[in-house]
Amino acid sequence: MWAPAILVVLAVLAFVSPSGAADTIKMGIMYSLTGPGAVLGKLQEEGAKLAIKDINDAGGIDVDGKKMLIEAIFRDDETKPEVAIGRLKEMVKDQGAVAVVGGTFGHVSMALNNEAKKTKVFFVATNGVPDDFFKKDVKAPTAVCNVAGGGDAGRAAAAYIAEKMKAKKVVCFMPDYAIGKATLAGFEGAIKKYPDVKYEIIWHPVNSPDLTPFLIKAAEANPDVVFIGSWGGDAVNALKQAKELGLSKKGKIFHFWLVNVFATGIPPDAMEGVWSQMFWYHDMRGFKDEAVVKASEEFTAKYLKAYKNPPDPYAMTAYYGVKEVARGIQLAKSTNPQKVYDALMANPDWTGAKGPAKWRKDGRPMYKYFTWIVEGKGASARKSDRHDASYDYAKIVDVYDGTAFAPTLEEEGY
Repeated sequence: MWAPAILVVLAVLAFVSPSGAADTIKMGIMYSLTGPGAVLGKLQEEGAKLAIKDINDAGGIDVDGKKMLIEAIFRDDETKPEVAIGRLKEMVKDQGAVAVVGGTFGHVSMALNNEAKKTKVFFVATNGVPDDFFKKDVKAPTAVCNVAGGGDAGRAAAAYIAEKMKAKKVVCFMPDYAIGKATLAGFEGAIKKYPDVKYEIIWHPVNSPDLTPFLIKAAEANPDVVFIGSWGGDAVNALKQAKELGLSKKGKIFHFWLVNVFATGIPPDAMEGVWSQMFWYHDMRGFKDEAVVKASEEFTAKYLKAYKNPPDPYAMTAYYGVKEVARGIQLAKSTNPQKVYDALMANPDWTGAKGPAKWRKDGRPMYKYFTWIVEGKGASARKSDRHDASYDYAKIVDVYDGTAFAPTLEEEGY
């Protein structure tokens, strides 16, 4: 007498359930949605969500002739390595995720890399990571990072400042913590190739509202270039106070790595005339490579439609982190993490809004255009017909397209 009721229940379950585990690929997405990294992590999650939607709307991932949709598992690492480790384990062991895309701050990504060695999951870090991430004895066999190592910005800056800006005297204005130390280590490693370039290091305290004593010392050195490695709120203070002191009259100000989340908080007059590296900028119009401009404009338009504001560089890398997981699975015809990794290494060429890239055996992407050189705009030059004018804070003036940013494979232990 229970048969009709059972049939009704089964019919309801069939209606509300997805097509089944066999027809989905579970992917973990984990960024810092709370804690110090939240201002960036929320944008990264947006980029990942957009990629998943695009892939699923197109029918999913072709796995040996069968289309499979991505079933995303979203988690917050709270900007804490121990939380990230616990949630990666849960996503992989309890939820069945075959890949995890994430990483907002470098120390969390390193913890996830170490855990990926144990779980064997395919892990894509879509943020800047410590240089050690890529070393043979450190990197998980199934891990990649589609951004850069902590010293890469310093190495690229050293090469650009010496070769293109022709500087003979540089002041390195660095925050006294991990980001500053990694950037300076990269700068010093590369600047050795230019013995005629002299440099001085000025360390400044982190989270200090008044950096003027340190900036005055930088001005007194009479440099050709002041290389500023400050990040976040420190960058806002450094550039604002540098403007007030007239530091740009002493030499060119060159910031190591701008992103939207704090560039939009710098007063426009303090940004005016400041040069900087950007991993990617949402307005590539005017760049010499038309294919890159087209790809960049298409991505920016798609993101603007979904989220109203233009994409941060790390929202872009989150998007392409998901896309590379999908490409690897399709190439491997398998969700086995090692096969996915091996398939990408065997087919290393890919492209996106940033232009052509190629995976190297240490899990590092070698981009044709590593960083763009931009010049900051003042208030009167800012305008836009597609987003708030505050995001029109820079214009592209050049590009760093060398390879000095990347240590050799030998240096990485390969």
